[in-house]
Amino acid sequence: MELLISFIITLIQIYVYIIVANVFLSWVVFISHNINIRKIYWMTNRFVEPVVAPFRRMLYPWTRQIGLDFSPFLLIIVLEIAIWFLRRMLYY
Repeated sequence: MELLISFIITLIQIYVYIIVANVFLSWVVFISHNINIRKIYWMTNRFVEPVVAPFRRMLYPWTRQIGLDFSPFLLIIVLEIAIWFLRRMLYY
């Protein structure tokens, strides 16, 4: 059981890194004409977008006037809370 929980925590942490990379690449991809950066962004976006979309729809009424998308940030917070709960399960 400990090994399974540790594995799930590791997968969630990797997913958080993919989310951060996707956010960074979303800024870079529009100013770069490098096809490799666009491919990497496309790959990360395929992993991130299905999970971020519900958060984006939930936050849209508050963020539409700001012009900033806080949905990846909210998703990272939710995932970090999940990691916290899993670690508590692991050590108790």
